[in-house]
Amino acid sequence: MTATLIPVRMASVCPDRAELTRLAAEHVAYAEAILGQAAGTVSGLPDRPVAAVALGDLLPAVAVTAPADALTVSASRAALRWPVHPRNTQQILINLVSNAVRHAPGPARLVARVRARHVRIAVTDRGDLTDGLPTALRRRTAPPDDRGLGLWVVRQLVAELGGTIRARPLAPTGLAMEATLPRYRT
Repeated sequence: MTATLIPVRMASVCPDRAELTRLAAEHVAYAEAILGQAAGTVSGLPDRPVAAVALGDLLPAVAVTAPADALTVSASRAALRWPVHPRNTQQILINLVSNAVRHAPGPARLVARVRARHVRIAVTDRGDLTDGLPTALRRRTAPPDDRGLGLWVVRQLVAELGGTIRARPLAPTGLAMEATLPRYRT
């Protein structure tokens, strides 16, 4: 059975003021939650359960982090409904998209599909598989500087959710970063 990919409309290239205000408020709430989680971790407090959200609910907030025309997003209907951890999944996607936009020529693409009881999210670009990329994905501890830090964070969050992350070259050129996540349950 082949899943039909649905282009996800991201409120056009220039969202209206109300949409920008809503997204800004969402980002503030997200940043506040991340800081609260970090403070709890430092204090040794256990994480509180977080309610699952549909992957489709996170995609507009992720897309707005990329410059206009730098990212296209498509997902199957099943992927749009797939329950994910809101903070971790959003951070994973933001890091992967920002890396693709920052380090590769041309536009990036985010595609999400459900396969074998997992959602597979691929961020593709026209970049190359560099020597530093597999190293950043295998690193057990945070890097000493900011090189590879975003991918190290992605690896930690994906592992925490019980998923996998991999990088693979595309033919004839390009790179795909694929995160595979199981259904999130609170």
